[in-house]
Amino acid sequence: MFFVEKYLMLSAIIFLTGCDIPSRGMVFPQDKENNLQFNCTGENVYLPALDPQADNWFKQARVLEKAKRPKDYAAIGALYRQAVDQGHYKAMRNLQNLLSQGLVKPLPGKRPSEEALEIVEKMIKMNIPSGYYAMGYYLENGYGVEPDKMASLAYYRKAADLGNPEGQYVIGRIFLSKNLGNDQKNLVYRPEIGKAMLICSANNGYGPAAYELANHYKLIDKNYKMATYYYQLGVRNGDYYSALNLQNSFQSPPPTDMIHYLNVTRDDERVHRYLLIKHEIGKNSSARFPDLDKIVPLPPAPLPKWDGSFEYKKGGK
Repeated sequence: MFFVEKYLMLSAIIFLTGCDIPSRGMVFPQDKENNLQFNCTGENVYLPALDPQADNWFKQARVLEKAKRPKDYAAIGALYRQAVDQGHYKAMRNLQNLLSQGLVKPLPGKRPSEEALEIVEKMIKMNIPSGYYAMGYYLENGYGVEPDKMASLAYYRKAADLGNPEGQYVIGRIFLSKNLGNDQKNLVYRPEIGKAMLICSANNGYGPAAYELANHYKLIDKNYKMATYYYQLGVRNGDYYSALNLQNSFQSPPPTDMIHYLNVTRDDERVHRYLLIKHEIGKNSSARFPDLDKIVPLPPAPLPKWDGSFEYKKGGK
């Protein structure tokens, strides 16, 4: 049993280290434990400049995609493909998503997964962080490729190291989880690395990472101040469950209510405002609230007057 656990731990460490994507048959050194460290960055550092004409096609596709009337996915797909041919990474990301969702039909003679995989491989050749994340997702779920859970971790980790917030979230959660499913001990439990990744992801704008951090600070560390801070950051970044938690917590439940207690004073107006924000996120998953402190700042800041509007909806944003 010790040998099996040691082997599994080594395998997991190999695929979670900040190294190049492994190829088949590669022999791994035994000292990968020393390479688990993580340096926070944002993916903008690695993104190339966009071709102006390709960006124009991309923006036209986005206008059609945002339209409230029935969407013309054939036209959307055609515009995205034009942009993809010019190396527009945003169009690549959106097109492969639409293909995998079955909203855009693939090119003649190809399956949706086949065209989506070709796009992702092109993104990886361009070293686009979200391309590595997409490949990790495909490998994890067997979309267009043979499922390979361990290889998916390598792609997620590569995405994380290149500043992709979703990749940072996936790997950060693994490092921060003391136990896995079925009460199995997590052999790669590295909480400080996990926190660093989730903090980086949250600061890069990924709401679920802030929510995960808040839960950890609340339930594990009993650090209610930090938990409240990260729930607020989650709300700012459009996380529904962060808004729900703050809505419940400002009803001032007793300390015995470990799920909702945050050691904050009851404030019915704050409860109401978080409720409205939660409903807004429920209606629009792309809602973000850079103006959150003008709506519902954390105590001890007083609540400002608010007309019920959201900055992200103004000026066509």
